[in-house]
Amino acid sequence: MLTRKEAISFLEIPEKHFDNYFKISGEIPGFKQGNRWQFDRDALVQWAQSRDYGTVRLSLIEYQECFEFAIKMAYSTNSRHGTGIRGQRSEVQMADDFILGILAEKGFAKFMKERHGIEVDLDMNVHPEEITPQDIISILKDGLKRPPNLKVGIKSSKLKNCFNIIDPLEYENSDRKSDVYIFARVDLPSDHLFRILRDHSFFKTVREFLEKNENFRKIGTLEVIPVWICGFSYDGEFHKVNEITNQKFEGERYVKSVGEMHHTAEDWKELISKM
Repeated sequence: MLTRKEAISFLEIPEKHFDNYFKISGEIPGFKQGNRWQFDRDALVQWAQSRDYGTVRLSLIEYQECFEFAIKMAYSTNSRHGTGIRGQRSEVQMADDFILGILAEKGFAKFMKERHGIEVDLDMNVHPEEITPQDIISILKDGLKRPPNLKVGIKSSKLKNCFNIIDPLEYENSDRKSDVYIFARVDLPSDHLFRILRDHSFFKTVREFLEKNENFRKIGTLEVIPVWICGFSYDGEFHKVNEITNQKFEGERYVKSVGEMHHTAEDWKELISKM
């Protein structure tokens, strides 16, 4: 048995992430003994193995493909929705919004290929006048390339987040809803664009200044982007709520915590058999 502090050290993850995974999503199990929480080492090993099984790493070239697509989306006519602090969101803000979702889709395709030998085709074409309802357009299975038998939606979030959150407009609309929703956590640094530009000629002076001054953070490199395919949920398994832990919605949303998702190798094999 491990204490909370020992469990965090054992898993080598940020304290905030551990508390979210334990307290909010319930994917890390623990039990209270007296006034202290205890964690079973074998259960932590099992959780870590599940995380490693679901994690793929995208290369810089794959990141570039996703970012190029995100820029195209930011400049498409259907991207001009929602508002920022000063009104309409800028192209840079929108591209940053899009990039997580596109990396998640690319990560799922890689997960299917590396873990299960299944090739899936994503819709990587920009449709300026419409929103593409589904994320997978074809699947290569048993030597046959065909449309999937299930409508698949791939959703993304940052590492610390614990819920797949679906807007009613998407979940209830028969033209847009999916049969199954994949959820991925994307480990993309918030300064990813600066990391790409750090060696560019017009960025060189800034980088050299930061590296020489101890009171400033350094600009890191970007070599791989881990994408953690956490699990999936079928249509009908979501909870309709107006709030989750630490977040209240304007209206209702459909949510599912990571701890409630299907995520084992057997679960994935069953899903693939239906696809």
